[in-house]
Amino acid sequence: MAYLKSTFGNLSLRRTVFALTTLVLMLSMRVSSGQRTSADTAASVQSFLGRWDLTLKTPLREYPSWLEITQEEGLLRARMVSRWGHARPLPKIELSNGRITFVSPKEEEDRKDDMVFEGTLSGKTLVGTTTGPDGTPWQWTGERAPSLKRTSAPKWGKPIQLFNGKDLSGWKMSDPSATPTWKVESGTLASPGHGPELISNAKFYRAELPAEIVGFGSKLLRGVLGLLKLCEVFGALNY
Repeated sequence: MAYLKSTFGNLSLRRTVFALTTLVLMLSMRVSSGQRTSADTAASVQSFLGRWDLTLKTPLREYPSWLEITQEEGLLRARMVSRWGHARPLPKIELSNGRITFVSPKEEEDRKDDMVFEGTLSGKTLVGTTTGPDGTPWQWTGERAPSLKRTSAPKWGKPIQLFNGKDLSGWKMSDPSATPTWKVESGTLASPGHGPELISNAKFYRAELPAEIVGFGSKLLRGVLGLLKLCEVFGALNY
C-alpha cells in the first residue's frame, strides 16, 4: 500500500510540474507574440507617415491631390488638399491590417455624402479606391512627395511670362468640352464662374509668383490663398 501511495504521489507531482511548465511556455509565447505584433504595427504605421502626392483618376480626367499623415501621442492625424481648396485636417483616418482609410467631408467635396478613401501600400506606392458623387468607382494612387525644404537661398532665373495678355496660348482648361470657358477681357484672364479650371502648360519646381487677384468669390479666393500658403510653407513659392 505504501508503494502504491508513493507511485500515485509521484504521478500527481509530475502532472503538476508538467502543467506549470506548459502554462509558462504558453505565457511566454503570448508575450513574445504580443511584442512582435506591437513592433509589426509600429513598422506598418511608420511606412504610411509623411507627405504624399496623390493622383485621383476619374472618368473625366486625373486630378492632383495631396495628403499628409502624422502621428501625435499614438493617434493618426491627416491633412489633405483635395481636387480643389486648401490644406485642411481630415475628421477621420484609420489604419488596420495594412489598409488605410481616410474621409474627406461632403461639405468640402460638394456632394451629398462623405468621400471615403481606402487603400494599401504596394511597394512604395499607395493604391486605392473611392467613389464619385454618383457612386462610380474611382482609382487613386500616391507617391512620396519630394522634400522642398531649402538648404540655401534660391537662385532665380530670368522671369517667364505665363500670360501674353491677348489669348490663352500656353494654357489649357481641365475640361476642354466645358461651357462656358475662360477668356481674355481687356488683357485679363476672366473666369466664367462655376466652370473648368485653367491650367498652365509650364511646370516649375520652385517659382516666385507676382499676382493680382481681382473679383474672385470667397470660396475660390480661399482656395487660391490656401494653395499659395501651402507652397510657401513647403518653400516652393515666393509671392
